[in-house]
Amino acid sequence: MGPSISKYAYAVSGAHVYEKYFFRKSDMDKLLAAPTYEAVVAILQERGWPMPEDTRDSGKILDLELSRAWDWMQKSSPDPTIFRSLVLRNDYHNLKAGIKCLLSDFEVDQQFCKPSSIDPSLMKEAIETHSFDQLPAPFNSLAEEVYDLLVRTGDGQMADVLIDRKCLEEITKEAESSGCDLLKEEMEIYTATCNIKTAFRAIKTGKDSSFLEKALSDGNRTISKEKLVACAGAEKKMEELLSYLSTTSYSSGTKYLSSSPADYEKWVDDQMISLLIPTKYSPLGPEPMIGFYLGKEAEIRNVRIVLAAKQNNLPLDVVSKRLRRLYE
Repeated sequence: MGPSISKYAYAVSGAHVYEKYFFRKSDMDKLLAAPTYEAVVAILQERGWPMPEDTRDSGKILDLELSRAWDWMQKSSPDPTIFRSLVLRNDYHNLKAGIKCLLSDFEVDQQFCKPSSIDPSLMKEAIETHSFDQLPAPFNSLAEEVYDLLVRTGDGQMADVLIDRKCLEEITKEAESSGCDLLKEEMEIYTATCNIKTAFRAIKTGKDSSFLEKALSDGNRTISKEKLVACAGAEKKMEELLSYLSTTSYSSGTKYLSSSPADYEKWVDDQMISLLIPTKYSPLGPEPMIGFYLGKEAEIRNVRIVLAAKQNNLPLDVVSKRLRRLYE
């Protein structure tokens, strides 16, 4: 049974008010036209974005703003647990980055992403003290397995495979348990396109079907793991893969796999935003809350691109092509 929609009335009303301060296309044009990195930061401050002590740290600027939106949503929603799948990938990233940093003598939380469902301080302590039992399942057993693998073999690629696959499978499970069809569809696009990207890279680099069997997650409805694995065992691997993908709902994004990985990522992001638009102005239910958060993520991605462009003096015409569709 899906979540009751009427209990979201107050939260949705608040989200619609909050969204009035989201960046529109005209606002992004203003950011692009700003002469310097500092000028972009000034515009963000004018819009109420919280700032770290060091405003040259663009990563912290973006983390603070996205965390602010996530925290508001968690406090405002009557059942915030159903949205956990939206940030799970950050938890798995933090686990991966933390263990690798520990074994490389770097600060464990140096590469942590926010927001996350597991308190970063808990994640840091569990990794630093090798007390993985402090973490909730399945992080506890996965952390032990990955740590042991890296200590014994130093096989960073296999560690990535274990964590990335578990991440996608848990995102699918969390979305399914939410009872919200929109969340299921959004996470289906995300996990399926991640599997497609993994299959493409594996075949391009000469990996066999046994590697893909380990690397690809289970549970997708719109893409067949078995068919992706079979492509890696075919005589003309890449031709088989592209032929199969042309029969799926992801066919229009297939052309970007070979020509531009960045364009493929943009295509995926735009597909996810497009799916949200029909429920944007719904007065009830969890759907507008999902749109609120993913819309803020899209805004954050665009601001990240602009800040990086200003820091590296990239041409505006190149940067504008990288910008994602906004939630408007």
